Amino acid sequence: MGTSHRHKPGVLGEPNWGSASSSMTSAAKAEEKADALEQNQTDQTNKKQYEVLQKRYANAFRRNYHKTIRNLVRAAGGREKVSKGGSRALGHAGLSVVGGIVSTFADIAAKGIDNWLNEKGVNLRNGKSCLEILDFLRQYLSANVVGMDETAANDALQHVLEKFEDDIDEDATNFDEVLNSIMTSNEIVEIIDEFMGIYIFSHLSQNFQEKIEHDKGTNISESTMADIKGLILDDVRRGYNGHTSAEIDWSGKEGHDFIQKEFNRIIYILSGDED
Repeated sequence: MGTSHRHKPGVLGEPNWGSASSSMTSAAKAEEKADALEQNQTDQTNKKQYEVLQKRYANAFRRNYHKTIRNLVRAAGGREKVSKGGSRALGHAGLSVVGGIVSTFADIAAKGIDNWLNEKGVNLRNGKSCLEILDFLRQYLSANVVGMDETAANDALQHVLEKFEDDIDEDATNFDEVLNSIMTSNEIVEIIDEFMGIYIFSHLSQNFQEKIEHDKGTNISESTMADIKGLILDDVRRGYNGHTSAEIDWSGKEGHDFIQKEFNRIIYILSGDED
């Protein structure tokens, strides 16, 4: 995904925005050095020295990835403001969409997909398929998203819905079964966390990938973003604390508060456990 600079995490000249950009450039430099190290490896390469350099570049990459997110959040107003949806640059659309996902899933689980679709005026006379339902959900959940970070929220929504394609039968006969299993287990929290990880990754991709490609070329740009995406998802999963969520009222204040606290926790982890 190239960037079109469709949104910025803060006003032009905001110091933390410049720091975020600088940290991302440093991450790309570490990626470039690691790539060159691997390409130049031969049978005569000193194995111990190779491993030392490999670890050094990997640590530099991870350190700068965390710094990039930390400064991005600071530029958008800080972790507290972002995690509560108070920043239109980062957080607002993400919380809106993920809140819509869990409340809609809870509503469908309670009513059944057929009844829920009928309430929305969806014609089922010709039957339904998994892809048709997911496409309707995608449109429904993104319909009211406005703001500067809507693209990132929609990217994360797309990622979450695509995960259902492997679990739901083509004719959607097991849709209710799958959704009920999600809502009565901690799997819904894993979905929330992964949504948030992809949401933040999309902000990085939109804001910085084009610059890296310009400075370092397409290969380094693509590998840098792919590695950052992998680290984000690993960190999100590593940070998952397994707390019970089956009894939460996702349609009310309890669900809203839970999601905000979870977003705050995810930002803390992705920022390298620093404010």
